[in-house]
Amino acid sequence: MKFKKIVGFGDSWMWGDEMIDPALADHEHAHPSFHENTPYRESHAFLGILANRYGVPWENFGIPGGSQQSSIWTLLWWLDHEPDPGQCLVLVGHTDSNRTSFYNPQHGEWPHDPPWNRHVHSAWAHAGCSAVPDEWQDMIKRHTVLTDCDALYALTYHQTVITFDGASARSGFPLLQFDIAQSPRTVDVPTKIWSDRCLCDWLYAHPDFDSMHYPGGHPNEKGHVLIADMLQSEIDRVILSR
Repeated sequence: MKFKKIVGFGDSWMWGDEMIDPALADHEHAHPSFHENTPYRESHAFLGILANRYGVPWENFGIPGGSQQSSIWTLLWWLDHEPDPGQCLVLVGHTDSNRTSFYNPQHGEWPHDPPWNRHVHSAWAHAGCSAVPDEWQDMIKRHTVLTDCDALYALTYHQTVITFDGASARSGFPLLQFDIAQSPRTVDVPTKIWSDRCLCDWLYAHPDFDSMHYPGGHPNEKGHVLIADMLQSEIDRVILSR
């Protein structure tokens, strides 16, 4: 099965966090979210690497600090705006199931924020992010105190995996799902790969780990190439062999 575009959903690993264009490294405000850094970051993240290898464009819907809930919301936005989803290969990297997201119609903290990102994430509040007003931080912390439990993690993960799997079956787009963080349960669907591993543990256990990550724990350019290699073998085996 051939595809004309690769689309990715996930968290900061999908997004390409911590990667900064060397040409911008000396800039006073250099940051991965810097608008001028976007072409470098996206093209050196594993999604962009894969798209360039297959000679197709890509769309990166990864969100730093995002949750499985926000990946579902973003998927729904994409389905409403993608004219031909059946021609797109979709990759989903599942993040920590203990994260939650909330919809804030007034969210506009970051310049050049895309129209699909109106979310406030619990990971931001826990880190004291300036994009989360005090009242939102208080709400998120109270929500966490009242709902946080292993059963909810399992439900969230299960819901996300079967939502993407069902959307793939209904809309006809080829899909590969994998875990970036450890999963709280097993969900047996044909679109899920690597039931025995998650990317975080795999990278941290790699003998060359010290040369493949940034100080914040995200993969660097070398780490993204290795992840792309792993995914390419699965794409060739599962998708292109059909």
